[in-house]
Amino acid sequence: MKYTYAYKTSDGKRHEASMDAASREAVFETLRKEGIRPIKVVAADGSKANGEISAIKNTKSVVFGAVVVSILVLLFAIYTFFATRNQVPEMPRFVAEQTRRQMIGDSAVIDKGIATGWSDVFPEEGERFFASFAIPGVKAGQRNTTVAELEAALGRSVAATPSDGMEARQIKSMVEGMKAEARAYVKAGGNIIEYGKRLTERQDAEIAIYERTKGEIERARETMSHDDFLAFWEERNDQLRNLGIRLVPLEE
Repeated sequence: MKYTYAYKTSDGKRHEASMDAASREAVFETLRKEGIRPIKVVAADGSKANGEISAIKNTKSVVFGAVVVSILVLLFAIYTFFATRNQVPEMPRFVAEQTRRQMIGDSAVIDKGIATGWSDVFPEEGERFFASFAIPGVKAGQRNTTVAELEAALGRSVAATPSDGMEARQIKSMVEGMKAEARAYVKAGGNIIEYGKRLTERQDAEIAIYERTKGEIERARETMSHDDFLAFWEERNDQLRNLGIRLVPLEE
């Protein structure tokens, strides 16, 4: 079969030539030996396939092209939906990476704080709202916080005192970090109500990650050898640790 090929010389000029060959691969091999790098190789009938009938090849191209275009359109639609939904700014990243984390201390104190919204640490409802979302992967309790209470919280800071225990110091640090995040979010064009919704979305996503990881570990326990399971358990918990999410106990 005769093949036509195009190539460029070092001066940038385009040239075309042709040769008889058994396949396109044979054309490329011949040109490679001659030091030529073609930019196009087509059979005389216009196809690029090796021995395929042009009509069949073109039909495949049309179908494949239609599928690719459909996928790209779908992906663009999904991106557009999420990128423009409510036209709200992205959540700042520094809180998730530096401030929100699992707390260290007396588990009874921590559990009580989570259950009560840390009412013994924060006298104002605004800070209690933020505290409900401060620990990644922990379900936030339902709060009836008003916009005025949230805005008031953004206008003040709560510092640790000498009488604060380790748990109180940690939760205050996390709450102050989240308030800084909220201020940045509002400054970027959002509002405090939108921010509260994003907190819920983030917390729900973290809980879902924990539950999914827990399920993977439970299934691995039944299918893996003891040593492989321990390695898998450590790997999955490292991922949770990097996200600040609570770990799955070995015997849970």
